Amino acid sequence: MAGITLDFNIQGLEQFRKMQAFLNPENLLKAERGGVAYAAKSVPPVVAKGIGASYFIKAARIKQDISSVRIDPNGTTATIKFSRRPPTLIQFGAKPGKRGRQPGLGRGMGWGPAKPAGRPLTATVLRSDGRKARPGAFIATGQSGNQVVLQRRSNGKLVGVYGPSIGSIFLGDSKISNELKAAVKARINEQFVVGFNRAWEKAARGYGGKS
Repeated sequence: MAGITLDFNIQGLEQFRKMQAFLNPENLLKAERGGVAYAAKSVPPVVAKGIGASYFIKAARIKQDISSVRIDPNGTTATIKFSRRPPTLIQFGAKPGKRGRQPGLGRGMGWGPAKPAGRPLTATVLRSDGRKARPGAFIATGQSGNQVVLQRRSNGKLVGVYGPSIGSIFLGDSKISNELKAAVKARINEQFVVGFNRAWEKAARGYGGKS
């Protein structure tokens, strides 16, 4: 399981804490916890949207590999954990190849190479690269019904074909990953304030405050 820790400061957190001298400290603590929890929930959608804008993979599949998000109660760090399991090429819009017509009377069991040659399996990983051919790859269905992309090596061995893992995309040092990290930090700050206010109003109503 891969993980990354983001260093940041939640904007406004210290100002909220200064309210403790004038407001119910128990309510303030509940509001802080509510803000942290609300901010943590906002991380997977931001990561999914950012990766999905550059990679040809669905948001639901991206979110599956974000195993947990934890924000330090002090509002200085956020730890995001990712599954190390890379998505199979099926998740990147793999389309099966097509065998060419076979010569001879064998109806598919002809003597000699296919004429014309068939089309190889294709898939799109980076949207900017478009759909690319994967010669020698094909789609197979396992006993559980799950589909995977396999490719035969020169030694005859079949191996699975995968795209980049969600963790490696986020943890990398590319323009995409750096933009993702910046977007996550900004979203955490924004959603902490929203969650804090919601939890504060709820706690205050419980103590006879706001209605």
